[in-house]
Amino acid sequence: MKNWYQQLSSSEQRLLLIGALLILAAISWRLVMVPIQNRLDAAVTMKAGLSGQLDEMQRIDLRSAQGKGVQPLPVEMTFSSWVDQQLSQQGLQETVNRTEPLDESTMTVWLVNASFDRVIDWLQRISQQHGIQVDQFDVTVTDNALGLTNIRMRINK
Repeated sequence: MKNWYQQLSSSEQRLLLIGALLILAAISWRLVMVPIQNRLDAAVTMKAGLSGQLDEMQRIDLRSAQGKGVQPLPVEMTFSSWVDQQLSQQGLQETVNRTEPLDESTMTVWLVNASFDRVIDWLQRISQQHGIQVDQFDVTVTDNALGLTNIRMRINK
């Protein structure tokens, strides 16, 4: 190969060297810069999607919805028994680990391996329909793929 290269004229050697450098630059660009650009584009797209979700969540004002059409809780039931009934209706009773009434209008509920989406849907429904508020909410993810969580929350009427 060295002999062949030395047999070429100086202009051919220069042309071959320039071609090799261009090919090396193209391969480097393809193997380094293109993957970096693809990751940057994916990150920008993800950020835009998350920003859109944040904007949408900030526009939702559950507290303004609470004052409209709020149904009172049944008078014959205590708040804790009403919450237990609501958990049963939502199918979350089997995930209840413990409930602790703090007073007649506040209680703490511990859920184990509960579907996060089902809990949030339930909380949104009772918030909109009955004006129930959550003032403390601790979540630990137990199974990310299935959306299962351990939750401790304090709710007020």
